[in-house]
Amino acid sequence: MDTIDVMIYESGSGGDLNLKNEDIEKISGLTNQVYLALFGGNIEQNTSDDLAELDERNDWWGNSLLQSEQQFNSFFERALNMIALTSGGISLLENAAKKDLKYLQKYADINIEGSIIGLNKFQLQVNMMEPDENSTKIKFIWDGTKQELIETITV
Repeated sequence: MDTIDVMIYESGSGGDLNLKNEDIEKISGLTNQVYLALFGGNIEQNTSDDLAELDERNDWWGNSLLQSEQQFNSFFERALNMIALTSGGISLLENAAKKDLKYLQKYADINIEGSIIGLNKFQLQVNMMEPDENSTKIKFIWDGTKQELIETITV
């Protein structure tokens, strides 16, 4: 799946666009999809299909436009805010990330590895191999004290 998209990077206050040569920088591949699936959805509650037409949606507005298997619910970000960053919490965090990234499995082989990299700092590494042999590693570093994503590294 060869996609061209604008590059989103973590600025410390959410995803931002990057300028390069006085234009918005572009990327190819699924990198943005990983970022959006993990941090772009709804951390307050899961999307419900049981809402009546006039009921207020308390989830991310874009989920109303997506099929249920592609909706962003940010299980991973919610887990980061609820689970202690200890060796015992690593597998719970990895499972939450797998749940968020499940819909991408049809486009790439995805492997996830979580680790504690410092006092109250968690790193999630997502390794993707797309069918065209495009390999990408994305590292997300979460600061549990600040309760925010502080860095995204794409290799």
